[in-house]
Amino acid sequence: MAEATFRLYMATSLDGYVADAEGGIDWLNDYETGVDYGTEAFMAEIDTLIMGRATYDQVIGFGAWPYAGKRVFVLTSRPIDDAPQGVEGTSDLAGLIVELREDGAQVWIVGGPAAVEGCRAMGALDTVELFVMPVLLGAGIPLFAGEAEALGLHLVSVDAYETGAVSLKYEVE
Repeated sequence: MAEATFRLYMATSLDGYVADAEGGIDWLNDYETGVDYGTEAFMAEIDTLIMGRATYDQVIGFGAWPYAGKRVFVLTSRPIDDAPQGVEGTSDLAGLIVELREDGAQVWIVGGPAAVEGCRAMGALDTVELFVMPVLLGAGIPLFAGEAEALGLHLVSVDAYETGAVSLKYEVE
């Protein structure tokens, strides 16, 4: 069985925000220009997703469920009505991490920041893969907020795109 891997894979503004002050991500639409950011290849490597409830509610509002065929765990204390197939709610992140490690799951930590911080605090963050978009939002929801211990990272790769976006891939030390 393969060893479980927990991967943060997310876009941020240059000033470190994952959403604008209203929680929106429409600012990312400017970068959907037919450029291959490697998302399809990334998704082929992933079998499981962890996301917070606000992220789930936002994604479900987009229309067609983009994660068909994947297991999706939504961190929530509220019931999830009419969830797509494969979606399950849980408030037990620690138990979920143990289960996914035992399964050898390949996990995408989708977001938001509270889900990322929860996984990080429990040692379930193996890679940090960020797409830094060339925009300064000035305010919004920061990717890393709150007080946490320092986390050492080792740079694996850097790629630049014609849109001005830069991808940074780090392994957690």
